[in-house]
Amino acid sequence: ELLTEAREWPTTDGRPRRAGISSFGISGTNAHVVIEEPPAVTVEQGSIERAELPVVPWVLSGKSGQAVRDQAARLVTHLEAHPDLP
Repeated sequence: ELLTEAREWPTTDGRPRRAGISSFGISGTNAHVVIEEPPAVTVEQGSIERAELPVVPWVLSGKSGQAVRDQAARLVTHLEAHPDLP
């Protein structure tokens, strides 16, 4: 079934959800991958100190320089609205 809109995807019998993704290129390149959700991990809020978190780059993209600046501004607004995020 080809999904055209978001819908609920409930878990069944405690098994992880899996999905297959296929890509068929016009030049004959075909690819298929099966992905699975990660195991559930419970972490107490605040149990991870900021120093323990990895430092990763935030990659932004856009069709123009202004689009990238707008994207960065939205990211800053979101982070300021959610200071509890690690």
